[in-house]
Amino acid sequence: MASSTPTTFSLFASSTHKNKKDHRRNSKRRTTTSSTTNKNNSINMSLTPAHRNAEATNEAMQEGMIAGGLVLAPASAAVYIALQRSPGFVKATNWQSRTALAIMPALFSFAWTAERHLDHKMEEIATESRHAQDTVKWADDHARTLGHGQIDKEIHLMDLYRRSIDESGVNVVPGDKLGLQHRFANYVLANPVKVLAGLAVPSVALIFYGKSGQEHLQASVKLLHTRVFGQFTTLSLMLGIMGFHQYMASNGKYITEVEANRRVEEMTEIREALLARLDYEAEKKEQQQQKFKEMRLKKKAAKEQEAVATSTVAPTALATSAKE
Repeated sequence: MASSTPTTFSLFASSTHKNKKDHRRNSKRRTTTSSTTNKNNSINMSLTPAHRNAEATNEAMQEGMIAGGLVLAPASAAVYIALQRSPGFVKATNWQSRTALAIMPALFSFAWTAERHLDHKMEEIATESRHAQDTVKWADDHARTLGHGQIDKEIHLMDLYRRSIDESGVNVVPGDKLGLQHRFANYVLANPVKVLAGLAVPSVALIFYGKSGQEHLQASVKLLHTRVFGQFTTLSLMLGIMGFHQYMASNGKYITEVEANRRVEEMTEIREALLARLDYEAEKKEQQQQKFKEMRLKKKAAKEQEAVATSTVAPTALATSAKE
């Protein structure tokens, strides 16, 4: 009798421990699956699509080349003047150092400008992508509330996409290319300080060159006249450029009809990708639910088998202990 009792209790104890272990394993699996599902639901589409990397890189290269060329000219001129007028400079340098003095400022200007413009362009692309995603969600909700048919809904969505672009602070120009005046206006909007410096510095230099030809004036008077007229010119340019910049900031940059249509197509692709992602997540959720259902059925069958085995083992153990 004493030997049979521990055997019976050990069967029940092992069965209970196994059930608790299975419960903890299933709970951990459900937690992991839930966190994975929440992580997938929180994933958003990229704000900087890969197909626009070349566009951003090309524009950054162009801006860097322009800045490098603008710095290369005065740097080379300064080295040339030093070679012509400074024997000490000629004695202290060789052709490698002179080449470096002419090239390195231009390379620095190229790298700095290209990197800054690339960051600015990627932020601009991210802003456009964010606007496209928000527009897709807004237009889809708006079209769903109206209850149009499928074809009418697609047409209505296209109209909403185009209206959102027209109202997003841009001026759409017919055609596939911007005119020179439109590109200059966009450049002033993006780089007002560069335009001001590019116009003010040559203007001051031209004023000084004009005053240097007046031999009856002393050098100090020439510098004073250059400062006064140069300051007036610079302030006038600054007021004009900043006023135009404010006008462009209020009315928006110029884009072509082709660019507007491309943005509409991009919104359509974003909507299709969003619908595909929602279908995929719904399918995954259904598969997980089906898997959980099968696991529950298997667990229930295992419990029933354990209950049958326990009910068979218990009388046998009692009968054996009674005989003893």
